[in-house]
Amino acid sequence: MRIYVNEIKITDDSIKCYTEESTEGLQEAGQMLVDSDNYSFAYILDNGQSYSYLIFVQETWSMLHENKGKKIIINDNLELEQFESEFNYILDNIQGNLNYGKEFVSVVEDTFELE
Repeated sequence: MRIYVNEIKITDDSIKCYTEESTEGLQEAGQMLVDSDNYSFAYILDNGQSYSYLIFVQETWSMLHENKGKKIIINDNLELEQFESEFNYILDNIQGNLNYGKEFVSVVEDTFELE
């Protein structure tokens, strides 16, 4: 299932993300994927039987970047403890890697100020 982050609220210490779909019973799987065709990042969540994809579309990227280092909390009940390390890993992998597509790489590098 694809679960889209459709609202973000920033607090002093966290990025609170909200979705229309319930995330009850889901846990982070600690892995991030890239959908370069649709300009989004998908963080994998697991309910013990199947995976769901928490989708961060391009419109959410600047908030993630500007609030880097804060806790990521989904629907007020699911803290993504491995998100930052996985996200940093994927950004390092994208930087200068045209396998993701030149335009996608350019947008990611600009948004996240990668050099």
